[in-house]
Amino acid sequence: MYRIRIFDMRKIIVLFLPMMFLLSCGIDVPELNVSLRPPMGLSVKYITNSVRIEFWGFNDEDYFSGYVVFVSDRYNEIVDPVKSISEKPKIPDLNTRQLPTFSVLPESRPKLYIFEIPLDAIDDRGSYAFLGRIECYVAVAAYSVSKKIFSPLSNITNVVLTN
Repeated sequence: MYRIRIFDMRKIIVLFLPMMFLLSCGIDVPELNVSLRPPMGLSVKYITNSVRIEFWGFNDEDYFSGYVVFVSDRYNEIVDPVKSISEKPKIPDLNTRQLPTFSVLPESRPKLYIFEIPLDAIDDRGSYAFLGRIECYVAVAAYSVSKKIFSPLSNITNVVLTN
């Protein structure tokens, strides 16, 4: 009969424990709570040749990149719980055609943001976001380019595009 000697078991334990410690050193700690705060108090107004968007924002995370504007002539298209936020119609940056719509730096306290979008702005589907429409629904979300995450949407409000 073969028996493991107590001396051999001690060798195994003495070798095994330091190896497990060294192997666990390279394990990354998962990031906790990677999120952004949604914009608040969104209001949208039609002014000649553009749409003015106003809201309060506060994101001081170093991975925060700016705000994305979502626009549709159908309310259900923006609130649809089946679609992820990245599938909803949005306006990319007017020059680079990348997200976010408006790049801003992180802020250490709430700030009122006011932006104007021309009526002939093109959404991410290649259609005019406002032109040729009578009424549109608008929402805004904070966005991180590096993390590819959105905040929850702001309140959804409508704008009538006639005088």
